Amino acid sequence: MSSPASDNTIATADDDIHIDEDENVEKPTSSRSSKSKASSNGSSSKRQKPGPSVGKKPTAEVLQRRKEGRIKAAATIAQNLKKTGIGRFEEQNGFAFTSVKPVPLLNQKNYFTEYLRRDDQVSFVRNRRAELNQRQNATSKKANGANTETQSTDPQNFDDFDLNNIEAEMNRKKAELLADEDDDDEDEENETEEAQEEKAKIGHDVIVIHPGSSYIRIGRATEAVPETIPAVIAVPNSVHHEPKPPTPLRTVGNDGEAYFNDTFDEIKNVVTKNFKARMRYYKRRVLPNSRETAANYNKKQESERIPDHNDPYKKEWLDINSAEYSSKKFFVGEEALKLPLNPKKFEKFKLRYPIINGNFNIYSEDYNSPQEILGDLASILLESLDQLEIRNLSQLKAILVIPDFYDKQYVEAWVDTLFKFVGFGRVGIIQEAVAATFGAGATCACVVDVGAHTTTISCVDEGMIINDSRVLLNYGGDQITECFIKLLLENSFPYKEIDLGSRVDDWELAQTLKHNFVTFQDADIAVQLYNFYKRKPFETTEKFDFKVFDEVMLAPLGLFYPEFFQIDHEDFGEKRLFRPSTDQYTGKLDNPISRSQNNLRTRLSFADMNEEDLLVRLNESKGTTGEQDPVEEFSGESNLRRVPLEKAIIESITNAGLSTDLNKIKKLYDNLLIVGGGFAKISGYDLILSDRINIWRPKFLSSSSLDKILEYVNTETKKTEEKKKALIHELKLKKQENPEQNLDEVQLTEEEFEQIEQKSELKLDLDYVDSIYDQGSLLPVNVLPPPREFDPDMLTWKGGSVYARLKVVNEMWITSSEWDMLETRCLYYKSLFNY
Repeated sequence: MSSPASDNTIATADDDIHIDEDENVEKPTSSRSSKSKASSNGSSSKRQKPGPSVGKKPTAEVLQRRKEGRIKAAATIAQNLKKTGIGRFEEQNGFAFTSVKPVPLLNQKNYFTEYLRRDDQVSFVRNRRAELNQRQNATSKKANGANTETQSTDPQNFDDFDLNNIEAEMNRKKAELLADEDDDDEDEENETEEAQEEKAKIGHDVIVIHPGSSYIRIGRATEAVPETIPAVIAVPNSVHHEPKPPTPLRTVGNDGEAYFNDTFDEIKNVVTKNFKARMRYYKRRVLPNSRETAANYNKKQESERIPDHNDPYKKEWLDINSAEYSSKKFFVGEEALKLPLNPKKFEKFKLRYPIINGNFNIYSEDYNSPQEILGDLASILLESLDQLEIRNLSQLKAILVIPDFYDKQYVEAWVDTLFKFVGFGRVGIIQEAVAATFGAGATCACVVDVGAHTTTISCVDEGMIINDSRVLLNYGGDQITECFIKLLLENSFPYKEIDLGSRVDDWELAQTLKHNFVTFQDADIAVQLYNFYKRKPFETTEKFDFKVFDEVMLAPLGLFYPEFFQIDHEDFGEKRLFRPSTDQYTGKLDNPISRSQNNLRTRLSFADMNEEDLLVRLNESKGTTGEQDPVEEFSGESNLRRVPLEKAIIESITNAGLSTDLNKIKKLYDNLLIVGGGFAKISGYDLILSDRINIWRPKFLSSSSLDKILEYVNTETKKTEEKKKALIHELKLKKQENPEQNLDEVQLTEEEFEQIEQKSELKLDLDYVDSIYDQGSLLPVNVLPPPREFDPDMLTWKGGSVYARLKVVNEMWITSSEWDMLETRCLYYKSLFNY
């Protein structure tokens, strides 16, 4: 049992202490009782007048008693805590109550910052202005003479600054810079011929680099054409792999005929049917049994051996035992392709391709780390620059042409390589589609770039890419080459052992056959006799005669029937040498996204919709952007391998108009710019592309009155929404139990919602829509030719060289010191687009 003293003490600790001043005795009273008394006596206390005792100070004796009572209560509490074992004993164990010192909160009314709110606070802007000041001082010193001392009115140290006149000083500096720019503009108008010649040399210190899957184009910005370097490097081969089956993989029958698979034959029949329909439409005559005639001729052909002195285009293979090449540890570009690689006689080197499918070759067994890929790229660039006699790289600038649908890890790794491994002093970037428009001299265009491994489509308006228009497809010119060889082998091609896995000899032969014979010209389709030369290291050259028929047109038609390429079997695997680019704050993927790409990935393209669904989808998408979380890089990629080229173009242009202005659709269809060597080098490509777009483009998307049609659809959609809301309100009123119940609390069942959806379903009057369509005109499709018959392969590089000589580029250069300090943020501040 506890003593009365302890009970009284605990009560004193837990309750408030009430002091009766009349009796000078402390009585424990609970807080509840005190509050109740206060509330009950509240009215009477308010009515009482303050007497003379109010405000009287307690005596010293009363204060002393209060102090003793508090000390006694605290001691009792401490004693009880000690008994329970949870007391605080700093003297015994040395543990303080807490080691965290309280930090007072900031008072926001006294806290303010202007960090990075003005341009003069950004390091890039400050560095640029410092350069301009140095250049201005150097120019003024040169004008006044080498021995003339110039007196500067600028303060030399902090003590010389007038703190009350800082704003006036900044305005004076700004006025001087603007005056210098005005003087430069006047000088441009009054320049002489010598000055113009001097100006033509601007860009001589700029190297334009356009990396691709098969070639890297590089050269000074002042040159007419670049050097085309194969993106390949030969390194010592330490592992000898077992021989692989020939590519394309095929089954050879007893009669020597090649067979691939049933799917390939089915798609071939579909493409052949379309080809014959096109020939009939243009009234082209096709002789019966032409394919059999060519095959029968090819079966009887045998090779003719050609001595070296009779070979007109004999290939000179490198002699690595010579004094020139014996000490080299690797070979790049053309030298690597001239190595006499042979699985039986020469395997000292192997070929590696650091770029594939428009990105780093991260899935190849040849690479085990990112450093190997970047090292190969640096070696290719350094050897190429040395062959071009371009030295003192720290004094030069580099313009890097990057893809439109870029991977941030790819761009940042490239810039880092150009600074740290190659050694350029400054680097700038530009997107491929923008560079192509610079090269073609077009302000607004839909750029279609069919490369070796990928096809990209982007709409450019006034030097800026419309983000939602970007499309990246995983097929290109190399797939046409492989498909062409498949068709030839099925047609008894005389060189039956051809293996495209050997990119030194057989692959070059296949590329030559494609460039020489593949066409889109209907008039050229007939049984024709051709020949080719097979050149292999350590073997005598052989000449073959063969005949072809429709293979020359069926193979490139695969761009409009991508399943013909059969690239679904390609397994990229799980190997990832570079981590996906993620936001450092949220951890989410931060690579650029595009509504066109996502629609094609999920098979929701406009070209495959019926009329009513198309109009509803257009109305929903108008004026919106594709801002959403980016999907995984290879999620849905198999769908993109089946998207025809013309449907991808329609999707890109439509989303470009929906994101900006529908009137731009007409201008984009009127300015189709085809670049790259995978499609633009095939004769007749412009006519067949126009035909395919006109076939698959929905009629409402081909009308100039599309905006009026969407206005009608929008009006009908609003009426439907209002009707739906009215039905819901009416049904809730019926189910309301009493008038006082809130309608928001009334719940409807799923069946009731379905009935309301059926009653308020959107129904468009397609006859009325057709009448609006008839009021407009048909949007023509026009494919722009290359300027002055310029090679479309090099048009993008040429645009980069034009861009490098513009005055605005001086604001875009990234220095090595800035990159070391800020890295990715440099690209955010120093690019024309929103990186």
